[in-house]
Amino acid sequence: MATTPPQLRTIDVYWRPGCGFCAAMRTSLAAAGIDAHWHNIWEDADDATYVRSVADGNETVPTVRVGDQVLVAPRPRDVVSLVASAHPDLHVDQRRWPPLRIAQWVVIIALLVAANSLARAGQELTSWMVDGGAVAAWFGFRTLRTRPHRPRGTNSE
Repeated sequence: MATTPPQLRTIDVYWRPGCGFCAAMRTSLAAAGIDAHWHNIWEDADDATYVRSVADGNETVPTVRVGDQVLVAPRPRDVVSLVASAHPDLHVDQRRWPPLRIAQWVVIIALLVAANSLARAGQELTSWMVDGGAVAAWFGFRTLRTRPHRPRGTNSE
């Protein structure tokens, strides 16, 4: 993960345990090389009070503060884009891998159609195996899409 300039420490993410949207935000920011200060609203009453003050009295998470701008329940890519535009000197990976996402869904749909055809033909065990392959493909493609990108010409160490 890239080192964060001092002025970038103004990125605060308010979250709570068990929130899937918060986990997605953490993964996306890490993949883009963005470091943020994470505030657990269940551990600090002041953090929960802040979130309620900007989210119409609700404890909506994730709530993200980038400098003076506050985003309540934003999409991770919106936060990455905001950080990239606010800090052009910082290398932020904004690639979304659309060809890989298209390939992911083509493969998964093909496997599910094949599993359905096998089940209708009485090949139940093989159908279950193909269903398992669809799940494995989903996790495999997800891993490929979320891995951090290293700029060309940099070493892995």
